[in-house]
Amino acid sequence: MASQMFNFFDIAEQELLIQNAYIIPADNAIDFLEAKRDAGVKVRVLTNSLASHDVPAVNSHYEPWRDDFIEAGVDLWEFRPDPAIQSSIIDVAPVQAGFSGLHSKCAVADRRYVFIGSMNLDPRSRAINTEMGAMVDSPELAEDLARLIERNMRGENSWHVQMDEKGKLFWENSEE
Repeated sequence: MASQMFNFFDIAEQELLIQNAYIIPADNAIDFLEAKRDAGVKVRVLTNSLASHDVPAVNSHYEPWRDDFIEAGVDLWEFRPDPAIQSSIIDVAPVQAGFSGLHSKCAVADRRYVFIGSMNLDPRSRAINTEMGAMVDSPELAEDLARLIERNMRGENSWHVQMDEKGKLFWENSEE
């Protein structure tokens, strides 16, 4: 499944949006994303922040890769545990979430192709789990999913991870 996901990512010629709950890349994944950027593809990734993560151990393995994503030209976002969409999208009466987190695994390439599945971008999904996914050629579905991912990336729902000129990471949202 992992190779099929990267085959899907490779379809992108202009834009690649990825939303994935659990990300622990390997060097070849970072190299791949950097090559996409060098080819003119705008790559944006949304994953959980430590505060929105249900498995902090995964986040501890993702954390060292943040600067690699940024240096590869990836526009990196981390989901907030208190997103603005919580009251309208996440909480369903009578249940109210104590915090919010991502669990979806999806991607959009060039606002035409969609991947939706169970594959996390981590070693466990690559080597141990049985994963599946659907890849669909549908501009209408792609546009709808892209709008949802971009909504989740907005500052009221996520933190934008960036790097200053000294190589230090910082996070911005709609309140800062």
